[in-house]
Amino acid sequence: MAHSAIPLTHGKHDMLDQVSQLNGRTFSDDPVIAYMLLDMSREERHAYLPTYWSVFVKSALLNDAVITEADGWKSAAVVLPPGKKVDNTWTLFSSGFGGVLWKMGFSGLKVRKGAMGESFKRLFSNFLGMTDNAKKIGLRGQQRYYYIFTIGTETEHRGKGLARAIIQDYMRKAQFENLPIWLEATTPNSRKLYLSLGFEDVEKIVLGKGKVDDQAQLQCEGSGVPLWAMIWWPSQSTAEASSSA
Repeated sequence: MAHSAIPLTHGKHDMLDQVSQLNGRTFSDDPVIAYMLLDMSREERHAYLPTYWSVFVKSALLNDAVITEADGWKSAAVVLPPGKKVDNTWTLFSSGFGGVLWKMGFSGLKVRKGAMGESFKRLFSNFLGMTDNAKKIGLRGQQRYYYIFTIGTETEHRGKGLARAIIQDYMRKAQFENLPIWLEATTPNSRKLYLSLGFEDVEKIVLGKGKVDDQAQLQCEGSGVPLWAMIWWPSQSTAEASSSA
């Protein structure tokens, strides 16, 4: 795997604001995020996304995540190291997750009855519950793995190999440590990229089936929002050669 010529920079809390703003743009119409923020209008969601991402990335950073940007913030990822989880309850709430739940419960200027509970259910019971079940299948008992929590590229810079360069950087690290990498693809295009890098589908997960369509628009008997739990395994021959060297 050749080293990329694309410049990469790694950081932590000093990059929080920049990655939150970038994620706000790159995930502006992501179906999974739209489903999580179902009670907001498109305009409300777009305005709120930098704050939304700031809370979750801050929680990830408190769990030792690393932020990696490519070529002057044209693309960036938030990656959890082995043994760490972003859904640590203490770090989530100390990062401001309570405010996110409150905001997710708004519909326009009103708090819709039961909306906060539904928001909590969408995130914890649906998304996290289903992805945790997929991990039990895909990780085959492996407790240590890298988790690419988010990766996004500015629209005008997509197709230039930026996200690929970031992922390959972590693949080299994971290969050296003989550890897998886990992620969830939230669009068919991102899934196509990950498949081309050697990731495998573990499970296709559907959120909100019977309530929304595949773009998270309310629809009775809708197909729901798909995402793909995926894993990359290090090459055993390379890992064995490294361990015996």
